[in-house]
Amino acid sequence: MIDRLLKALVALVLGAMAILYVIHNIANFGAAQAFFAYVTSHADQEAYPVTLLPIPPSPLVLAAMALVFALEIATGVLLLWAGASMIKGRDGTAPFEKGVCLAKIGIGCALANWWGLFQAIAGAGYQMWQIEAGRDPFYSSLLFGTMYMLFLIVLNQRSEPAGG
Repeated sequence: MIDRLLKALVALVLGAMAILYVIHNIANFGAAQAFFAYVTSHADQEAYPVTLLPIPPSPLVLAAMALVFALEIATGVLLLWAGASMIKGRDGTAPFEKGVCLAKIGIGCALANWWGLFQAIAGAGYQMWQIEAGRDPFYSSLLFGTMYMLFLIVLNQRSEPAGG
């Protein structure tokens, strides 16, 4: 039963992390908007000055922010719900397996956000790694995605039987 409890606790921790990040992003909405606009502006990209993706109009920047925030909310809510379901069902099968399924969907949201949007679009597409303000978010998103991917691997490991 310790495997099931640990999986539930990791789901709760990673869910809380996503919720805390999105709360901070929303609380600092103006700074977040300025950061998104700066990263996609091609400004201060001296190492590789040619960037293939176009500078997006302001409404598209806001749409990108909304997508990031929505994925962070979905990640957090799904993983918190998953953790609670896994704790509730740690002695049985159906509620625990429902929690595992929810956790996998939440992990998918996290990977879409931190590896898809931050690594692929902002990192590779807009070369966020080149600008000083973008380096920490670029490397942090790699770390965040890795945490979620590692949790996915752990979730897919067979747990001990219920009550064991």
